[in-house]
Amino acid sequence: MNWYVARTKPGKENHAAAVLTQRGVEVYLPILHKRKPRPGRRNWEPLFACYLFAKLEIPSNQWLAARSAPDIMYFLGPGTQPIALPDGFIDALTERLELANRRGGPPRFQPGDRVVIADGPFQFMEAVFDRSLSASGRSRVLVHILNRLVSVELSEARLKKVG
Repeated sequence: MNWYVARTKPGKENHAAAVLTQRGVEVYLPILHKRKPRPGRRNWEPLFACYLFAKLEIPSNQWLAARSAPDIMYFLGPGTQPIALPDGFIDALTERLELANRRGGPPRFQPGDRVVIADGPFQFMEAVFDRSLSASGRSRVLVHILNRLVSVELSEARLKKVG
């Protein structure tokens, strides 16, 4: 049995996963917890909007049940035959997602914080933290280049607080 990627209808990832599970299919729906939950809204989001992973044997009755499930649009691959994911892909994805979710909680930086870029083309340059762009750790900083502030997007993992 291999893992395959299923495309779902927008916003129906959770429902499609529940239906596939009821039909006996092992499903993995990576969930990313939001760093700043808002009252009245869910505090999580699918890591890949409109996609989930299903472990299937192709061809089989399970495959027929999975591809005809409500809210499943299609499986990724050319024609009618989906492409299996490489071995270890789901394990690696799960590890990275757990790490990202553990980093959740309060943000490391606040707007206006002075930071140093630890690696990459702007290594050792001081910048001003502007804001977080995504729950996965993408952020925007302002770097002083040629007498003007230039916005640069990079991972928060590349930043260190000054002082």
